[in-house]
Amino acid sequence: MSMQFESFQQAWDMAGHGPYVWTAVLVSVFVLCWLMQRPLVQHRKSLNSIAVQMRREKMRQATNPEEHS
Repeated sequence: MSMQFESFQQAWDMAGHGPYVWTAVLVSVFVLCWLMQRPLVQHRKSLNSIAVQMRREKMRQATNPEEHS
C-alpha cells in the first residue's frame, strides 16, 4: 500500500483544497461526537430525575404513613 502524499505538508495542503477538506472533516467529527454524546447525557439526566422523584415519594410516604396504609 502506498501513500497518496509524499509528505505531511502535501496531505495538509491537498493542492489548495486542504482547508476545505479538513474543515469538513473536523465539522463532521464534531457533529458525530455530539450526536453520540447527547443521548447519553439526556439518559443520565432522566435517570437522575427519576431518582429524585422516587426519593421525594419515599420521603412523603415516610412522613404520612397513614395515607398509604
